[in-house]
Amino acid sequence: MGSLDAATTTESGSNIEQFLGDRLLDRTLPISERFRALFSLRNLKGSAPRNALIHAIRDSSNLLAHEAAFALGQMQDYEAIPALAAVLNDLSLHPIVRHEAAEALGAIGLESSVPLLKNSLL
Repeated sequence: MGSLDAATTTESGSNIEQFLGDRLLDRTLPISERFRALFSLRNLKGSAPRNALIHAIRDSSNLLAHEAAFALGQMQDYEAIPALAAVLNDLSLHPIVRHEAAEALGAIGLESSVPLLKNSLL
């Protein structure tokens, strides 16, 4: 019975993550609803919440993209580094989004990100 409970909990967690990820990325929803999903995802661990936030850092709303980068920094998930580095280097993105990607890389704190951060200052 314990393994059934664990399986149900895992499935339930996956459903919640999927629901929140869908809400975060649904551009037809009011921004307040999308932010609610973003902050809920930030508090979860694992690949699904991280990947939803990674998708959101490329959102057409600069405010949402900025907050998604901020949330990734708070999560301190090393797996987010390549996506954050790509945002930092993408000069077509709004400066506030790129700035927050740099902040997130700093918050994650890997020394290997230092050269990337230094190059972004040039």
